[in-house]
Amino acid sequence: MTADWRPERLIAIGDIHGEFSKLDLLLNWVSPAQNDQFVFLGDYIDRGQNSCGVIERLMEFEYEFPHAIFLRGNHEQMLLDSLAEIERDRQGEIPERTGLRLYNSDLEMFLANGGNETLRSYGLTSLDGIPKTHLEFIESTRLWWRHDNFLFVHAGVAPNTPLEQQDPVTLLMDRHSPPGENGIIHVVGHTPTSGEPYFEHGRYNLDTGAVFGQSLTACDVLTREVWQI
Repeated sequence: MTADWRPERLIAIGDIHGEFSKLDLLLNWVSPAQNDQFVFLGDYIDRGQNSCGVIERLMEFEYEFPHAIFLRGNHEQMLLDSLAEIERDRQGEIPERTGLRLYNSDLEMFLANGGNETLRSYGLTSLDGIPKTHLEFIESTRLWWRHDNFLFVHAGVAPNTPLEQQDPVTLLMDRHSPPGENGIIHVVGHTPTSGEPYFEHGRYNLDTGAVFGQSLTACDVLTREVWQI
């Protein structure tokens, strides 16, 4: 896409968390077209029953719509951190652990926060068998993306800090950062709403709790048109 390209619809999709059926139905309902721009806000895996199917569906979508944007969520990061930790252990490296930690390892944190469900969706008991293509897709995800006055990020943005200097922990995990200012609108997931998207001045919140029995949401941020399954 050229720098001056303007999509007909700019559609963001909130946290999926392994809800393959909802994702498939939602995409069919929205009916993507080549003049649309799609942005997926991260947290594709964990907790739900079919993370494997979700990643496969997103890879198919990327093939059909190569300009789609896939952001990284904290759950994708936990998976990547676990894989890095396993590799360090294989190399005999001893990680330095400082401060208060709720879990003994990155792998333990991943498994305790929905990773066990992800492994079951692959028919696995360890991370070793996850297809390389799926891992490459997850590794290719971005921490943020901007289009005009819309800034898409999984969780939050630290104020008064250039995007290139943002702490990844803030982008992936923060629940208390302020909304955008001076006409900038943050489009985020991460913190579930009560089932409906929450539009506030400077921020659109699109994680509507799909994995908790609520809706999976797509929103054309240009018009605030909403689709929910």
